[in-house]
Amino acid sequence: MEASRLAVSFELEADRMRNLHLLPEELKKELQVVTEERRMRTDDNPQAKMQEQFMSVAYSNSAYKHPIIGWPADIANYTVEDIQAWYQRWYAPNNATLVVVGDVQPTTVFELAEKYFGALKPSDIKPLKPQTEIEQLGVRKMTVKVPAKLPSILMGYKVPVLKTAANEWEVYALEVLAGVLDGGNGARLSKELVRGKQIAVSANAGYEMTSRMSDLFELEATPAAGKTVLELEAALKNEVKKLQQTLITTDELQRIKAQVLASDIYQKDSNFYQAMQIGTLETVGLGWQKADEYVAKINQVTAEQVREVAQKYLVEDHLSIAYLEPQTINTSTEKKEAK
Repeated sequence: MEASRLAVSFELEADRMRNLHLLPEELKKELQVVTEERRMRTDDNPQAKMQEQFMSVAYSNSAYKHPIIGWPADIANYTVEDIQAWYQRWYAPNNATLVVVGDVQPTTVFELAEKYFGALKPSDIKPLKPQTEIEQLGVRKMTVKVPAKLPSILMGYKVPVLKTAANEWEVYALEVLAGVLDGGNGARLSKELVRGKQIAVSANAGYEMTSRMSDLFELEATPAAGKTVLELEAALKNEVKKLQQTLITTDELQRIKAQVLASDIYQKDSNFYQAMQIGTLETVGLGWQKADEYVAKINQVTAEQVREVAQKYLVEDHLSIAYLEPQTINTSTEKKEAK
């Protein structure tokens, strides 16, 4: 929004934080909207459906095993009483992080925050009990059968994040490791599996270091024509094995660091991204200052540390795998819906 409208946004958000009026008839309509949203984003999206099923198997007791939007039965059975109890407990000033990014004066922002949020009644929020995922004692595999055009594979290794790591440097080494595998066209997955061996039409690696709880280091790929997910699984594991056995070169390390850092810097061109990053760090309990440490911490990562975290965390006993097995797409249904 335009900077001069900041006070209006504060007034609206403060009112919405504690004074929301929940009506049964409004909830009924909204549940239909959310159900449709889930259908479009998840149920009718093969990759998203596989990801949801994968998370439910990869975790035993972590909250991450449940989809944020909820399972269909959850959505269908929400009541106004459920929503009201949740709202009164959690939507409170003592449980909120207010982030403002843009063309504003800090003094004015603090004055507005005090004016509109200062008088709001806090909630009695008890500290959350520890939510530590139990140790995984062997590889987990599943097959997801949904209508789709192409097969794919999703692999995830249990890894620490900034909030849970005993040794902080491991998290930044994992961040660099993700860049080695999937940091631009020169990264290993693209270079070796897509363009080199031409075993995959796409191959990606992902890691989220600022999650609240320990997360997954993920590898996802779609096999090329004539190749199978099992062949692709072997190829992905081979790339992991090479990282565990052989140090990456100085040139590759520097190139990947530059790629990782450039990506972080470019993202800061977005006010929205800056706000999300600051808000996430504060909300999970890391503090917004962590954002300013990123460049220095990444630059401190060594080739030996990258190999060490690959050896320690990318291991079979902490691995979960999902195979997407395409089922026939009902074209007649699609045409009918299109009409």
